[in-house]
Amino acid sequence: MPGGCHVGRRGASRDQRTVRLVPNFRYQALTQGGEVVSGTISAPTAAEVGRRIEYLGLVAIDTAAEAAPGAASRFALSFGRRPRSEDVTVFTRDLALLLRAGARLDGALELLADDSDLGRMRAVVSRVRARILAGESFADAIGHEAPLFPPIYLALVRVGEASGTLDHILEVLANERVRTEAVRRRLGDAMRYPAFVFCAAGAVLVFFLLFVLPQFASVLHDFGARVDPIVLFFLDFSEVVRGNGELIAAGLIILILGLWFALRRAGVRASLFRRLVRLPVLRGMATSARTALFCRNLGVLLGAGVTLPITLRILRDMMATSSDPAIWTAVAERVRHGGKLSEVLTESHALPGMAVRMLRLGEETGQLPLLAGRVAELFETKLQRGLDRMVGIAGPLAIILISVVVGGLIVSVMTSLLSVSQLVG
Repeated sequence: MPGGCHVGRRGASRDQRTVRLVPNFRYQALTQGGEVVSGTISAPTAAEVGRRIEYLGLVAIDTAAEAAPGAASRFALSFGRRPRSEDVTVFTRDLALLLRAGARLDGALELLADDSDLGRMRAVVSRVRARILAGESFADAIGHEAPLFPPIYLALVRVGEASGTLDHILEVLANERVRTEAVRRRLGDAMRYPAFVFCAAGAVLVFFLLFVLPQFASVLHDFGARVDPIVLFFLDFSEVVRGNGELIAAGLIILILGLWFALRRAGVRASLFRRLVRLPVLRGMATSARTALFCRNLGVLLGAGVTLPITLRILRDMMATSSDPAIWTAVAERVRHGGKLSEVLTESHALPGMAVRMLRLGEETGQLPLLAGRVAELFETKLQRGLDRMVGIAGPLAIILISVVVGGLIVSVMTSLLSVSQLVG
């Protein structure tokens, strides 16, 4: 009997290991009534999951294997699987083209869900289509994917669905997203060169302090040469860094990771951005960027038929990332209670005087959407000129700064070495 019990335990442990080897699959499916259901099934293969879902009388929408507990994929970075802003733009443009060609919304979404060009958006499109088949509107369906579709996107889609011009609205959205992404790329390109120059200059300085300067330190100390206080500071600093290199490296890694995790939070990014744009060098460009953002989206929303109070309520959250949220809340509330937009903006000092005067002209002539777009173009041009000037100054300034620092250290060290050679002579 003891032996039999022992065999039984071994058999049970083998069965437990077998059960643990069967993967879990998460699925989404449609019932016969059009309702979306989801759950988890343990099965050896995805094909077996599909057969079980069909046996239950459901129509499979999406099936994905779950990561095993403790697996490395558990710690995978989620942003690597998220659709990018460019993917949403491609989806918007292609959907507009299909709708303009006469396709029904669910049919167009079915075609896009099978389109390999959409990449990471395909799963999102499948979920959106499933919600539409379950009875939701397109705006409500994409509202569940809030990080991908901002409030202005949802507002314009609701207007398009209500007015029967969804294809036109999506085309406008796609064009504006392309324009915004082009501006963002120009900003990135403009900042990339100064960042590269500063990093290269910093690398040169670090190399000089850690590998070049210590070669002279022993000679200067052995002969008791009179060393300039600045050179002495850098010599001591180099010695401290070399002696505590591992500790300093670990501290830098922790600092970088802490900053990375902090900057992933939208509130932290917005607060940091509001503080940075108060710097004299960035204040003018920040004003141009803020004005262009407000006027561009104001023109788009008003041109699509969204009322001014609702437009300002949508823009309030968008503008809060670049300036004081209380200002835009006050603007939206005063306009909602009957105030004129140009007068409220003048009193709040939210936008430059030139932009406010052009918006006032748009209010008086009934062409506010058109003039808002013109103001946005004007200040986008001013922003680009400011970026070009900053890039033209930042690169040479970094080179001059590092040249002065390294050159001054070299001159001081050579002067000390000459004094040593005179003493020996």
